[in-house]
Amino acid sequence: MSVKVSIIIPVFNIAPYLDKCMESACRQTLTDIEIIAVNDASTDNSLDILHKWQRHDARIKIINHKTNTLTAAARNDGLDMACGEYVCFLDGDDYLDTDFCEKLYNLAKRTDADIAKGMAKTINPDKSTHITADNDDIVKHGKFYFMGRLWTALYNRTRLLTAHDIKFHIDFFCFQIQAVYFANKIACDDTTFYNYVRHENSCDSDVFSIEKWTRLNLGHANFIYDWINNHTYTDATRKFYLDQVKWLYFYGYKKLAKSDVAIGCKILAQNICEHYNCGYNCANLKSLQHKLYRKHPKTTFADYLKNIVLHKI
Repeated sequence: MSVKVSIIIPVFNIAPYLDKCMESACRQTLTDIEIIAVNDASTDNSLDILHKWQRHDARIKIINHKTNTLTAAARNDGLDMACGEYVCFLDGDDYLDTDFCEKLYNLAKRTDADIAKGMAKTINPDKSTHITADNDDIVKHGKFYFMGRLWTALYNRTRLLTAHDIKFHIDFFCFQIQAVYFANKIACDDTTFYNYVRHENSCDSDVFSIEKWTRLNLGHANFIYDWINNHTYTDATRKFYLDQVKWLYFYGYKKLAKSDVAIGCKILAQNICEHYNCGYNCANLKSLQHKLYRKHPKTTFADYLKNIVLHKI
């Protein structure tokens, strides 16, 4: 049976946050919804919490993975089960304003928009908050400036996602660049919020592992670069996306632990040579590695000389 909105929630070892997340979904003022929770082989009591909520709300559906598949695959499984006219994505450690679905669904129907977008409120570990006014850029510059904060929106499931076979690949940037490209329009609402809760295990935490950086940041950056080279964009939009590619490369690179910077600069140099050069017109791979290492905020000139002597860069 079709519903107005499907809320898809990937869940992995987030028990301390999950009750608030599920409560925010169940208490939506738009009641014609379904809630699809995908437990991605959690080893804590996340699954027990989901079953507790399911006993009290028949709109909750649970997919239980026996092995961990990571967030993109979990969201795709949720999409395969979804029957909503629109879908949204809620991470299990975040929560929604209670009118999130109602306001954005009504906005989408009123404007006939494939994407209806609210705002993001970040809640930091010290309880301070920050609201990102990214709707302003979309209204001023157009739909392609919706890059990041995927969770703040509803997406038309059949006309947009199914019609263009849009799925998650590495994670949300890959989904988003496709959805935005094919969307007829994005309608924005500045009065309802997705609440993004930052904690020590958040995806934008202060230290990135090599694995996390290469899979998420480099993977996203190279997907975006390949996508824009195979689709039609204005020069201004292409420049905007290339800036995002560079940001993704260096955002995670600058957050590597100091012990990982030497290997990180080799990986980044190879990616720059094979994909987007980020303004580094440096044909020699070794010279580029040296330049990247010297510019890293966690290294010193003494580190640079030592690692050259040791042939680590």
